[in-house]
Amino acid sequence: MPARFRLALFLATAALLTAAEPLLSVHTPEKTVIFTTAEFAALPHQSITAIDPHSHVERHFAGVAVREILTRAGAPLGEKLRGPALRAAVIARASDGYIVVFALAEFDEAFSSRTLFLADAEDGKPLLPNSGPLKLIAPGDKKAARWARQITSLEVVFLGEARPAKKS
Repeated sequence: MPARFRLALFLATAALLTAAEPLLSVHTPEKTVIFTTAEFAALPHQSITAIDPHSHVERHFAGVAVREILTRAGAPLGEKLRGPALRAAVIARASDGYIVVFALAEFDEAFSSRTLFLADAEDGKPLLPNSGPLKLIAPGDKKAARWARQITSLEVVFLGEARPAKKS
């Protein structure tokens, strides 16, 4: 087998294995959804230009609106986001141990006019390993603290004594 063919076969196999690896896990009280690299890439992507609060430089990001991901995991958004559901928070966890928290309402179009993203590309290129696999983009935050890199999971939690009852 020629060396070029072996190299091509190795690269194709590596790409397939990477595409099947878990990229993001999303946990709600009702279920857990795992997105592979390929599944995340298939989600509806949007582009955004924003001033990166870390570098103070305008950047162009491509990624998926977090509300899209939370909706697919069954988070109570839209008409379901009222009453006890307003006590819900979203915990974003990074592979380096960094954690940031948002109110669930920050992801809902009825409560906020901004869109929070999980970016998988910056300035037309995939994220570098020290930023990826996903970078949380929080346009409008004046401080850089919630622009988190290396995001691997989102978790919806309910604060207080009771969480909303399930409706059948």
